[in-house]
Order: sequence, then structure tokens, then C-alpha cells
Amino acid sequence: MNDKADAWQMELTRITYTVDKLMHDYDLTTLNRKPDPKTWSPMQVLQHLILVNRSYFPTFDQLIAKQYKAPLLGKISFYGRKLGELILAANKKPARIKTFGPWEPTDTLHNNELLQAFVDTQHRLSAYVQELEPFFGRGLMIASPANRWLVYPLDTAIDIIIAHEKRHCKQLKSLLAAE
Repeated sequence: MNDKADAWQMELTRITYTVDKLMHDYDLTTLNRKPDPKTWSPMQVLQHLILVNRSYFPTFDQLIAKQYKAPLLGKISFYGRKLGELILAANKKPARIKTFGPWEPTDTLHNNELLQAFVDTQHRLSAYVQELEPFFGRGLMIASPANRWLVYPLDTAIDIIIAHEKRHCKQLKSLLAAE
């Protein structure tokens, strides 16, 4: 496996451990509490991360099966690289970003099964990184699962997923520190 894929897997492991440790220190009432109507509860943040990460899995499956149809905009590599850089940069900023509808968490109360679902999703994502290793570094463009007009390199997609997780990990720490 290449060094970049190894680093991604290590980062996913680190994030999984951090979130698991953070969430286990609080009861379900606290984890489901929204600080205000416009702010997600810690459990909603977790649900959002699961929704985002799992939305990439069909694309990853198609790539592995060599059945992925690259988006038309993906043929304009400059466009995809620049768009990927912009999305990655936005995920590295602490400012709130409006999420796409399919990635909106529900208002239902969650139990500890959601934490296990997060851990399972992280393990699956890490396995995908390993399985996708032959596709990294080739400039392969994929479409965002949220919008086919948003294209970026596969490698950048993994960077975006990890940056997104790190941003929400900071949000979780902040939400739980306020308790």
C-alpha cells in the first residue's frame, strides 16, 4: 500500500478512536441535546458523518468492480482539481457550511447503536482505502454523491472525507465541552 493510503487509514483510526472516546464519556440525554434549534446535537453530528461517508460507498464499489462511469465534467481535469481544492479548503475552515439534503441528520433521538454504526462505517471506509489503492494517484475523477456537477479526483475525495471528519470532531469536542 502506498504511503498516502497508509496515512489516510491511520487518520481514520485516530478519528474513530477520538470520537468513540469522546462520546462514551456522556449519557444519551446529553448526546441527543441540541444547544439551540440551529445547532445539531452530538448524535446528529455523528449521524451526518455516517450519511456522508456511506454515500460514497456505491461509487467506491463501482470503482472496485471497474463499472464506474466517470462524469462528463470529470473529463475537464483542471475543473475537477480546482473544485476539489476549493471543497477541501472549505472543510478545513471552522465556519459552518450548509449541508446537502441527503446528508441532513434527523431530529429523532439516537441510542448507542449509532456510535457502533459510526465505528463500523469508519472500518468500512478504511477497508475501501485499502481496496482502492490501485486507483490512487491516477487523477481519476469522481462525482460528489450529493451533486453530479461537483467532481474531483478520487484522492481528493478521501482528503475531503477526512478533513470533514476532523472539522466535525472539533465540533463534537466543542459541543461536549459546553456541557
